[in-house]
Amino acid sequence: MNKKDLAALLKRAADLMEVLGEGEFRVLAYRRAARALEAAAEPLELLAERGFKGLRGVGPTLARLLAEIHETGAFPYLEELEGRLPAGALELFSVQGLGPKRIRRLLEEGITSLEALIEAGETGRLAALPGFGKKSAEKAVAAARFALKSARRVLLPVGLEVAGIVVADLEAAGVPAVLAGSVRRGLETVGGVDLVARGEAPAVLEALGVHALGQEGEVIHGRVEGMPLKVFLAGEEDFGTVLVRATGSREYVEALGPLPEAASEEAVFAALGRPLPPPYFREPEHIGLLPPGRPLFREDLKGLLHVHTTYSDGAEPLLAMAQAAIAAGYRYMLVTDHSQSAAYAGGLSPEAVRRQWAEIEALNAELAPFRILKGVESDILKDGSLDYPEAILAGFDLVIGSLHSHLDLPEAEQTERLLKAIENPYLAILGHPSGRLLLRREGARVDWEAVLKAAAEAGVIIELNASPARLDLDWRLALRFRERLFFSIGPDAHSREMLDFVELGVLAANKAGIPPERVVNTWDAADLLAHVRARRG
Repeated sequence: MNKKDLAALLKRAADLMEVLGEGEFRVLAYRRAARALEAAAEPLELLAERGFKGLRGVGPTLARLLAEIHETGAFPYLEELEGRLPAGALELFSVQGLGPKRIRRLLEEGITSLEALIEAGETGRLAALPGFGKKSAEKAVAAARFALKSARRVLLPVGLEVAGIVVADLEAAGVPAVLAGSVRRGLETVGGVDLVARGEAPAVLEALGVHALGQEGEVIHGRVEGMPLKVFLAGEEDFGTVLVRATGSREYVEALGPLPEAASEEAVFAALGRPLPPPYFREPEHIGLLPPGRPLFREDLKGLLHVHTTYSDGAEPLLAMAQAAIAAGYRYMLVTDHSQSAAYAGGLSPEAVRRQWAEIEALNAELAPFRILKGVESDILKDGSLDYPEAILAGFDLVIGSLHSHLDLPEAEQTERLLKAIENPYLAILGHPSGRLLLRREGARVDWEAVLKAAAEAGVIIELNASPARLDLDWRLALRFRERLFFSIGPDAHSREMLDFVELGVLAANKAGIPPERVVNTWDAADLLAHVRARRG
């Protein structure tokens, strides 16, 4: 848990209290405490050592609560609040654009689920409610449909964690098991956990215990942590065949034709006269394609690109992030705090930019040969311009430009907005290009063929944002442009722990079949900066 996680729990509780009418004073107190946590310069460990005392706006009661949550990892009051809502009502919080006031209004009207919200929108009842209207009702229904489609899926790291628990349980019982399905293929969201176990059904059923629901042929069905579970049974002689089929994807396996019975995946593909593809390269989009001769490895990355600090909305100071990057073996780090228009994220004023530059120069003298690059994550404004005058943009070593607002513009207007940003010589990297948040909101509607073609011609680098909630640019689009574009892998890290998101970016690059040399993190800092200078002309 870090400061942002702890603040998020307080915000969640404040939202639920507002919906339940728990009192405006307590709601404001929780939100004020969340802001204080996010703004605190000290690391969470230091705040916890002094019992969260001295945080501006955090009184003794909330300080004790924060200390308890930090120590135990539990927040009983939040669980109580969630339990007081009608069944299905929590899903309303996943609808983009619905705040606590609107959710409270919906509950008062008996609209207590995503399905009920969609029905109210389709009948015109939603548009008639105070605070909605026709246009906002249409947006709410579209967002509710997206949320409903996503409600039964989880982000890849959650699927990996759940799968790891089941594999450990099976192996502890003496039943060897390996990952399969979409989790093994590394899809960005997954709807269940699939495994292949080498063993007899009684032993597998006993090992799964309460997670087992029944058996259908050679497949044991179950549920773990709310997720559907399938365990495919295999023997020594057909383990490889079962694993290929259970890993999928279905379309990829069907394109292989009849599978021979074999003990290993290598033997299956050898019998088919094909090279063994990595599990991540077995989607429908990969049919007929070969991955690069050599995959990208985490150890190939020399630079850490896209890092936030307490200068904007990060949870760690600049020095702590630099030390974590050094410990992880990186040679340089690009700091990209938010720009001035991002008031919601503590965006940097020109004066704050200059203070950060001064600190970077001092740290570079101290930490050499490690180097901190002066960067920024500039908002791409509605008209496609970047968020500082040229005199300031020229002082950054490298500028990432990202969409954070106006994601609902019509496709033609959004496309023109990005094309204008690409024309700006100071834009080096187009960050999380679509602005999507997996399972929460769809990204901007854009003519990606036109935008990515323009980026390739202009030498603009495209980010594979490795935050598990983004994984943006979508690897399917990157696959189509893998030989034409340069890509960066950015963890979008707001804390030291989030630096590990890079591993998901490496996976996304490999799913897209991107040759390692086209990932700019593999370059030396001097080569990356030479590319930026050439683009600036």
